[in-house]
Amino acid sequence: MAPSPRASTSAFDAHAPEDGYRLQGDEKLAFVTDMFDRVAPTYDLLNWFISLGQTTLWRLMALSFLRPYLRARAKVLDVGCGTGWVSWYFAWRYKDMKLDVEGVDCSPVMLDRARVVVPGGRFTRGDVCALTHDDDAFDVVTTVYTLRNFPNLERGLREMYRVCAPGGVVIILDAFPAKNFAMRCVLYAWLELVMPLVAMLFTRDAKAYRYLSASIRATAAVEEVTEMLYECGAVRVEIAKYTFGAAARLVAHKAA
Repeated sequence: MAPSPRASTSAFDAHAPEDGYRLQGDEKLAFVTDMFDRVAPTYDLLNWFISLGQTTLWRLMALSFLRPYLRARAKVLDVGCGTGWVSWYFAWRYKDMKLDVEGVDCSPVMLDRARVVVPGGRFTRGDVCALTHDDDAFDVVTTVYTLRNFPNLERGLREMYRVCAPGGVVIILDAFPAKNFAMRCVLYAWLELVMPLVAMLFTRDAKAYRYLSASIRATAAVEEVTEMLYECGAVRVEIAKYTFGAAARLVAHKAA
């Protein structure tokens, strides 16, 4: 479970944003928890402005065509659910399938927002590296734009794989370092110049968005994450890249 607000505040204030993504374990969890508690009220709107809607477009591309991986009344766990966008979208896009979706997040303020977005939705506070769910509990496990925030990436992926049922899938959407040189230059300019300026105009917590910029540049490559999923036991990993590799969706299949 996430630490108390007092502990998380000290962790967030004690570290520069460029160093936040290097933290591990409870210290990283505390840092991330307090950060998202602070940005929750403006999170969705500000993200749309900062990315010019690109992150929303990637989410739609990644999550709109999942019927081959779903079945009626499938149990879905959304890790790092934030304000509940994925839960809301699944309920709307796949309403005929009557999916049973649960969201888990370390930030209590984000979860409060999620309960407003999805009235009656199931949202619980927790740590991806120590999920309280039983083995093989979910048909689908998703996470969207969260990998850089995991207290330990490998352990978090193993936990997601553990709670995924045999024959199920783990679906990941995230931003990754682009290999295309021109795209790397564009992303660098955007992350270093445009994002901090927009954040300063719209929020008092610009530090959180400096962390976002630094963590995107330093996050594990899609090939590294794919290899970790195979080490977890995945029998197949499908990869779909978006915008010259600036983002990607990974679908890891667990043996039946």
